[in-house]
Amino acid sequence: AGYGVRIVANYLPIKSPWLNPIEPKWVHAKRRVVEPARLLSAEELIERVYAAFDCPPDIPLTLAQEAA
Repeated sequence: AGYGVRIVANYLPIKSPWLNPIEPKWVHAKRRVVEPARLLSAEELIERVYAAFDCPPDIPLTLAQEAA
């Protein structure tokens, strides 16, 4: 009477940019965003990511307390 569920694990390579379409864009943007000599603050990181992708900052989306 009960139905089983079959789960198949598909292992992906650790580094697989061809499977993730944002990866080629992020590699170039990452070089413009990060600094190897120091850790960026959250605000600074956000500003640099928006600048790297040349897009205006958006207000972060939030969930209502009832939905969470």
